[in-house]
Amino acid sequence: MDGILLFDSLHWRPETSPKALVVFTDASGKLGLGFFLPASNTGYQCTLPLSPPENSIFFFEALAACSAIHHVASLPSRPRRLAIYSDSTNTVDLFSSLRASHPYNTILISAIDVLLRNQIDFRVIHIDGSKNHVADTLSCFNNAAAETHSPGICIHHFQPPRDALGASQK
Repeated sequence: MDGILLFDSLHWRPETSPKALVVFTDASGKLGLGFFLPASNTGYQCTLPLSPPENSIFFFEALAACSAIHHVASLPSRPRRLAIYSDSTNTVDLFSSLRASHPYNTILISAIDVLLRNQIDFRVIHIDGSKNHVADTLSCFNNAAAETHSPGICIHHFQPPRDALGASQK
């Protein structure tokens, strides 16, 4: 294979890789971003950033995945593999191809920088929106529904990575 290999393995699936951490992500076009880690029954949500670009739902879906990547990289025991489920085919395509145009370049660069620095192999996998209940309710700030879908869920707020929004790192 020609080129540079960025990841440990080209072929793995979350269901056959027991050490893979699974995260579900979603964005609401009007309210917020959310992601859910079923292994710890923990959810995260934030309001939408100001001044979104055109076609902002795609931007927000990609930003939710990038935010989840940053969060996972900050965990005390980082996984070697990360499986992100998104109901956005555009987000799946972005992270599968590793190609983006403005304004998505900053999101992709931010995510890949963190993955490489922390040696995390990842996949972004499409999931039907009807199966993405918890992340969807988190992105809509419908915490009662999140609790219904995942009893005992612990919900936290987060801020998206500044560099993914185009801000320089200090």
